[in-house]
Amino acid sequence: LQLVFLLISISYVYSYINPLRLFTNTYIKSSNNINKQTNDNNLVLNAQIGTFGSKLLPSYTEEELADLFKEFNITNFDFQNDPEILKWSPSKEFFEKFGFQNNTERYSRKVSDVKKDFYSAYTKPILPQYKTFVADLLAVTSIQIVDSRYKYDAIHAFGLCTQYYTVMKGYPIQEEIDVIFNEFTKAAGLDGVKIRDDAKRILGLVKDTNLTEDDVLNATEGEIATIFQSLRANRFFKYTDAWGVGLGRIMELIGVEPNATSFEKWSKNLRWIFAPRLVQTWDEFCADQLRMQGVESMQKQLLIREKKRAAARLEKKASEFDDKKKALIEINKLIEERRNELIEEQKVLKKKYEPDEYERILLAENK
Repeated sequence: LQLVFLLISISYVYSYINPLRLFTNTYIKSSNNINKQTNDNNLVLNAQIGTFGSKLLPSYTEEELADLFKEFNITNFDFQNDPEILKWSPSKEFFEKFGFQNNTERYSRKVSDVKKDFYSAYTKPILPQYKTFVADLLAVTSIQIVDSRYKYDAIHAFGLCTQYYTVMKGYPIQEEIDVIFNEFTKAAGLDGVKIRDDAKRILGLVKDTNLTEDDVLNATEGEIATIFQSLRANRFFKYTDAWGVGLGRIMELIGVEPNATSFEKWSKNLRWIFAPRLVQTWDEFCADQLRMQGVESMQKQLLIREKKRAAARLEKKASEFDDKKKALIEINKLIEERRNELIEEQKVLKKKYEPDEYERILLAENK
């Protein structure tokens, strides 16, 4: 009886434990779901009021940001108003303007497609010493202007012409320089004729006016002033190497030496371009010039050497001709002497064996 009672008690206890386990597991799962939903709601709320108003960054307090930026020696700042921070902050305006333009046909073209279009249009061979320069300029130009932030202006045209014609002016086949430029710009998606016209207009504006550095930077009227004002108002300005070269060339024309100090002054005035990038662009442009000057100097030396060799060959031919002429004169003299000897021998024979014929020959000579 005791054994039977024990078995009944055990079965009763187990029958109670299983429903309790089921209830406990259900309660735990429900609690986890509630906590997860609460955390998700908190994350969404935090994202809406995140740092710099961005949905990509979590929410930080000013003290937390200060700790984060200590590593970069930024210890005292107003992260709501400091332009140096706002300049780099994730921007809703940026993503609204440019964030979803990567799926266009414009972005589908690669550098290889641009080069293929160029070499299909211009089938003549480019001299090896210039081919690398043209290919590099084509690649850099196509990469920089495909950016959705890029906007064409006359300073970019002026800089592109300065880059191209400064190097290509020494191209031996002068009539092909403009042809190559037209096909080069067409492959990149630009208009070569318009670029040349805009560049000439900017060159005329700078050369025809006696403006100082401050006059140019503080001007409120004119094409260059309009471009500068547009740049100052555009925090998303797309800088290109051609634009930097154009700005450096304008500085040169008004008597300002393009260097780190002058670029620093101009970049602060123009606000959304930066001195280190300007210095890098100008140094690369000057290096291209020096390299091509070396190539042109080598070409001139080779040309002079070839002309000297050609002159030596002509001189040798002339001396050989004189030698041949003298030899021919000597041969003619010998032939004439031998002819006279044969005539005298004929006369002797005629006189001995044909006297009548001999007399007739004498009469003919006397006449």
